[in-house]
Amino acid sequence: MADPQDELMGPQELRELARALRNDKDVEADPALVQRIQADVRRYRSMYADRREQLPFAPLDELIPLMGWVIYEATWDAVQKIPATLNEQAATPDDHRRGEAALSRISELADVARFLPWPEFAPRALGAIRAQALAESKRDTEAGYDAAWVAHMEARRRHEEYRGSHAPGPSRERFDRDLDEVLLQLNLAETGTACRTAERVISRWAEEFSDQSEQRWIERMFRELTTGVAVGEHAIDLGRQIKKQYGFVDKVTEQRLTLNTALQNPGIMTARAAGLLLALGPEMRRLGLQPVGFSTWREWEEHVLSRFTKAYRAIEEPTVANGGEAEVRGDLRRQVIHMRMNLALLKPGSSLPSALSFDPCLRYETLDDEALEQLSAHLAGPEGSRGQERGIGAATMPAFISSVIACRSQGPDDRGYELWREKWFRLDRYADEPGRRKNVTEALATARRPTSDGDGDGLTGHTH
Repeated sequence: MADPQDELMGPQELRELARALRNDKDVEADPALVQRIQADVRRYRSMYADRREQLPFAPLDELIPLMGWVIYEATWDAVQKIPATLNEQAATPDDHRRGEAALSRISELADVARFLPWPEFAPRALGAIRAQALAESKRDTEAGYDAAWVAHMEARRRHEEYRGSHAPGPSRERFDRDLDEVLLQLNLAETGTACRTAERVISRWAEEFSDQSEQRWIERMFRELTTGVAVGEHAIDLGRQIKKQYGFVDKVTEQRLTLNTALQNPGIMTARAAGLLLALGPEMRRLGLQPVGFSTWREWEEHVLSRFTKAYRAIEEPTVANGGEAEVRGDLRRQVIHMRMNLALLKPGSSLPSALSFDPCLRYETLDDEALEQLSAHLAGPEGSRGQERGIGAATMPAFISSVIACRSQGPDDRGYELWREKWFRLDRYADEPGRRKNVTEALATARRPTSDGDGDGLTGHTH
């Protein structure tokens, strides 16, 4: 009897497999499936080598795009199986082993994606390299973050090459759309890595990074978040372009990838990156560095604030689902409140009207102390509930805390941030850890107090 590995999966089998990986919890990217995909792609390459034609021929012209979809879904399934962190200090041994096994499968499938013949006709296979970046970032080590950025840069380069490989013709429009849709996902992941890196370092400084250089990490986070905001803005623009040309869809299909959250997700991620970037400005200035493209740090700050606001507006931009206007999805609502709370902490009194109404705390157009209280209460939930805030709401990095205090621009006597951290300690994602309160208290005490140094750009400096 013939070995099933010797038989190519046909178009319908690939379609059903991709759908099952997305929708059926009992179907997963296990080692057997990875081996089957590898075997099929080896056959594709053998068929290609025998003929060496410029364009895919039957049956590869139909199989290759579908295999790209399968690889996209298989690697996305695998990355979701990885625990929140693979950091050996935080993950259990079992979680670590499962995560490393999933990362290994993702790496194998990413290599398959790299060696597809005519990869420009399988743009969704780039999702494997995106998944590899996301998985590496979950190591939550500097080496893991480095590997993630290498993968992001590779995905971006390959995407540009694939775009340039398509000649004018009947299929050009289809693959232009497919490349736009997958690029939106690549950009979203890249902005996410910038946020994840910064939030992990900021919130786990006392436990995992305190023996390292604060200045080096401040400069690295600033550089990566600057890129992250720009890439996130590109994702928002792409989302609007796709909405105008093709519309959004309610579920992923063979033809379409862009869901009706295509503005909400990048809006949230870009605003998240812009808020973290804004918080770093005063510390960069204290280090004697200059904002590229701006005469003063005040000009830079106003520019970043405007980018935050524009990204937030994308979250609330109306989208259509099932013929009617869609609400902000339930799992994204917390993020909306989180963005508003961060702005209230960083720039008290900012104006940020909302058209949303899923919670009374959204009625505050001016993000003053009362608004901050209501936003914090919403996020904290019932007494005893576990916090989920990272970054600004969970910082233990003294230099970053100093920068947040200075960013508030209310002078050396303003202790609003410290008082907020003490009152809403349970918002901290790591509040239940032994010794966490002590680490937070020491970090707040160690942070430098701002003082005006009269350089005229409107931002406060720091004393040593």
